Amino acid sequence: MIKRYLLTFMGFFILATIYLFSLLPLLMVRSGLSNQTYLEALAVWGLLVLLSLGPALSLLLKKIWFFQGTGTPVSLKELRSTLMKVNGMHAPVRVLDKGKRLIVEWRYDDPDWCEQMAGKKISRLYELRLGFNENTRTVTLSDRSRKVDFDLCPIRVKTGFLAMPRLFFGIRAAEGYGIEKYRERRPSDFLFKPGEIKSPLVGTLLSLGWNVQFTLL
Repeated sequence: MIKRYLLTFMGFFILATIYLFSLLPLLMVRSGLSNQTYLEALAVWGLLVLLSLGPALSLLLKKIWFFQGTGTPVSLKELRSTLMKVNGMHAPVRVLDKGKRLIVEWRYDDPDWCEQMAGKKISRLYELRLGFNENTRTVTLSDRSRKVDFDLCPIRVKTGFLAMPRLFFGIRAAEGYGIEKYRERRPSDFLFKPGEIKSPLVGTLLSLGWNVQFTLL
């Protein structure tokens, strides 16, 4: 994992350097431009950076944070069916079927679990989005978080409308560390951290022969 962190840091540094160098031509001709023209050109540069930053970071993460599955890959149908079994467990995690993708999140609106989350002062909800490429047997994972207000729990839980991208790399990808960990842990053991959702899920995907890669988008 340390190697992946170092490569990620180096990748971010190289990407930032490329963007800074792309600004040099504009700075070099600054003296020959009017203030308005310079500001307009600077705004265009900034817009291009914003539009390209997300895809560039996603490509970087996909290359560095890629895990090879073990064994013979199961079918997509069997894979999804296995993941949906989480909903039958007595655990604060659930899997939502959104057609081509799945979303794994906390059962924040369940009275039992929302009271525990409120007691631990949770202010942001973590969710994990799964996209599937059946041709390459690869699952793409993207992290999201949204605001949450447990003041009216268990009657009602208010959540933010937008789920913002959030990079989370801290996982445990050990053999035998799968979604059964959701069931095996005592309710009081959950701290409702991203790794408690992501690590068992990654372990299960790899054990079923599917590759895993992280992305920003």
